[in-house]
Amino acid sequence: MVKQILTYPENKEILTSKSVVVENIEDVKDLIQDLKDTLHSTKSGCGISAVQIGELKRVCIISHNGQDTVMINPVITRRRPEKVFFREGCLSAPNVYNIIERDKKVWVEYLDENGNKKIADQGGLFSIIVQHELDHFEGWCEVFNQLKEEEEKVGENQCE
Repeated sequence: MVKQILTYPENKEILTSKSVVVENIEDVKDLIQDLKDTLHSTKSGCGISAVQIGELKRVCIISHNGQDTVMINPVITRRRPEKVFFREGCLSAPNVYNIIERDKKVWVEYLDENGNKKIADQGGLFSIIVQHELDHFEGWCEVFNQLKEEEEKVGENQCE
């Protein structure tokens, strides 16, 4: 089922909260389908984390090269030392973009939707999307910084 994507700063409290580890795969089967449906309903989304639809669980979907990768409890286990700069957006911050420094390649271990342990070691855009979605699990999104800076500037120019 397509769910509403929470936006920042309106839903700041939940979007900046840490997500919890999934203990039982069966408990997130419906959530996984909701994430797929919601992501596919967007024009340009290439990833979505459960927190973005109001669920503080470590589940995300990466959509890359026409394929969806379901990641449950993903953990980056290795990083290539080279960095890249990438113009990122976020479904929870529509029409806001920021240049973000990311690791060029990461290795990530996760469970798939059947509970099988997997390792992804793709570089490029796939790694950038993974890093972005895992930031959400920690209650963080670099793109939100752009909005925070704009809020601060507006606050500085207000008269009381």
